[in-house]
Amino acid sequence: MRPAKVVCLGVHLLDVLVQPQGEVDLTAGWRLLQNLRITAAGTAAGPAVDLAKLGAKPVSMGVIGDDYEGGLVVDLMDGHGVDVSRLVRAEGEPTHVSLLFIGPSGERDPILIRPGARRPLSLADIDLDAVAEADVLHVGGADQLGAFLDDGLVEVIRHARAHDTVVTVDVLANCDAEMRDRLAPSLRESQFFFPNEGQVAGMTGTDDPSAGAAQLRELGVETVVATVGGDGSLIVGPGDETRVPAFAVDLVDTTGCGDAYVAGFIVGLANGWDAEAAAWLGSAAAGQVATGLGSDSGIVDLDSTVEFMATQAPDRVVSLARE
Repeated sequence: MRPAKVVCLGVHLLDVLVQPQGEVDLTAGWRLLQNLRITAAGTAAGPAVDLAKLGAKPVSMGVIGDDYEGGLVVDLMDGHGVDVSRLVRAEGEPTHVSLLFIGPSGERDPILIRPGARRPLSLADIDLDAVAEADVLHVGGADQLGAFLDDGLVEVIRHARAHDTVVTVDVLANCDAEMRDRLAPSLRESQFFFPNEGQVAGMTGTDDPSAGAAQLRELGVETVVATVGGDGSLIVGPGDETRVPAFAVDLVDTTGCGDAYVAGFIVGLANGWDAEAAAWLGSAAAGQVATGLGSDSGIVDLDSTVEFMATQAPDRVVSLARE
């Protein structure tokens, strides 16, 4: 498979993941840690790192602080092969940092957050030539882009589409009907939207992911790909609904599984796969990440991810990957 050129535009942050021995206990005293990791994360940085591991050529765009933590995010991404030259360092502003405590069953509780840079993204921050040259533009965390969601993002997406760049969009936080309406103009111009089941419910008012995804598709986006935790994912597009199961793994941590899914899906899309086949690669990448601590754990390279996918995917998908 050829290396895809992907622009990842949106949220970049630093995750500090702490895995105690046994149950999480934040009372005073000494505690032994089973593991600790620091990773570049967020709905743009997380997929960018995973894409680089899967052999793609990701370019990151977004705003982070000019502090030590921001420098660490840049260094971590650069170390994996992500092009970080277009990231904007906001002078005098902090970088978003999340401190996550991971329990023995993979649950993340509590999560402590230091909010990041308040400087908004602007059109002047976007390298439109890089967008035009990309195979895919991934907007990671559109709901976190502030005023740019309302006054700039549609223009960037239209520029991408005018140059045959595929556009994918996801969101970071829980979203409601108001956010759905704000997202609508951008989704109307996009080909793929990746909400999780909680976000689908928040935006549509229904707990049925299938009905909710179909409702979101009415906003004008070509295909809604909803992740539904341990039940895998469902694809609601021009044809019939398709479901792809999650991979059976020994779960360590679910942090970044959604970002890994997006990265695998994008690699499949960029190589001409249909949505169902791309979802199998996404599910395999997510399964690998779930076996370790942090948003880029488990994934080594594309070949090993394809071999992992081959353990559970249909023959036709495996054949596509090995062409």
